[in-house]
Amino acid sequence: MRRAAIVPFRLVVDGTLCDGHGICALVCPERIGLDDWGYAVVDGSGVDDTRTAARARRAVAACPARALSCLEVARAPERRRGAPPDTGARGLAHGPS
Repeated sequence: MRRAAIVPFRLVVDGTLCDGHGICALVCPERIGLDDWGYAVVDGSGVDDTRTAARARRAVAACPARALSCLEVARAPERRRGAPPDTGARGLAHGPS
């Protein structure tokens, strides 16, 4: 059985909305912790495995203050096989004239 690919995302907390309930840290402790005052502190690295993604989404849904959200991580465009790497200098391959 093949696993479905997930779209990588990262958790984001809006500190102005967080009321410090701490439910999120109980649901997804591998990515969310609490500071000294009980407010959410989020590991901002991308979530790309299915188990952590499921827990992160449950934490977002469980937040009574709606302070958590999932932000999709933009992927780099795929390069065609055999194409030269993009240098970012469009039209200036040989320098200015």
